Amino acid sequence: MLSLHTDEAREVEDLDYELSGIRGDVRSLEDDLSTFRNDLTELDDDVRGDIQDTDQALKRLTGRVQALEAHLLAAGGAPLADLDTVGPEWKLARTASHGWHVRSGLLPGHQREAHRLKVREYEGAIAERDEHRDKVVEAAGVLATQPRTSREFKQALMDFGMSHPLADRHDQRTQKLAAPAQAAQAALAQDDSLRQAKASLIDQGDRAERKLNLLLRSRLADAIRDRALLPMWFVTVLGPVPPAHRTEEWIGHATQVLAYRVAYGITDQVVALGAAPDEYVPRRTEWHRALVKNLRRW
Repeated sequence: MLSLHTDEAREVEDLDYELSGIRGDVRSLEDDLSTFRNDLTELDDDVRGDIQDTDQALKRLTGRVQALEAHLLAAGGAPLADLDTVGPEWKLARTASHGWHVRSGLLPGHQREAHRLKVREYEGAIAERDEHRDKVVEAAGVLATQPRTSREFKQALMDFGMSHPLADRHDQRTQKLAAPAQAAQAALAQDDSLRQAKASLIDQGDRAERKLNLLLRSRLADAIRDRALLPMWFVTVLGPVPPAHRTEEWIGHATQVLAYRVAYGITDQVVALGAAPDEYVPRRTEWHRALVKNLRRW
């Protein structure tokens, strides 16, 4: 018996030893994995740094090439592109700006949808309340006319007990939603009336904006066709010539920069968009932010 216990003890010791070895191997693997992760993180940081350095070097090289191209064009007697002289564009820009101003007084789409949601919630609560009220009235009619021992009476009693508290609950919800829904409905009605009254001005502004963009795009296309030397403020953000790829997108962004300068009288010969607006003006501030973001691509 003692020998048996001794053998079992030895087996337990062997198992403990093996388990200890396994645990040691696991810890070693965990250490190796941690080291690998650290090495991978360092490698990722190095690669990202190299990419950033390469991008910056490429941008500097591109800027030098563009400057050399500009000097060569100037030395060769290339004509200067006139993108700043304002003629009929100013009137179109003024009409478009007025249309933007009028439109800014209207409720934006997301706000109109929020108002509609409040109205729909209120109408839905009314419908649910009325549905349960009808069940209560129907059950009450059965209870008043059928014998207490009948199956119809028992079913009506059950229906009444279920529908009555639900009707009260939805009535309370209806009362809670009534004021916000009425305010939302009034805001929508006022906005609808304003949209109808200002529709002509907004339409005139939209047409003027389309004509302005077409006119500015044509002026830019003529300058590119004639291989004219583009202004410094243009070259610093968009380069001296259109890119071989995404040319249409480039022209669209360039046209928007021209339109912004015309609309807000920007005459800065170095900074394309001039100074950022000092205070928030919905149309101008949002347009400026969008242009700055889009110009980063070039």
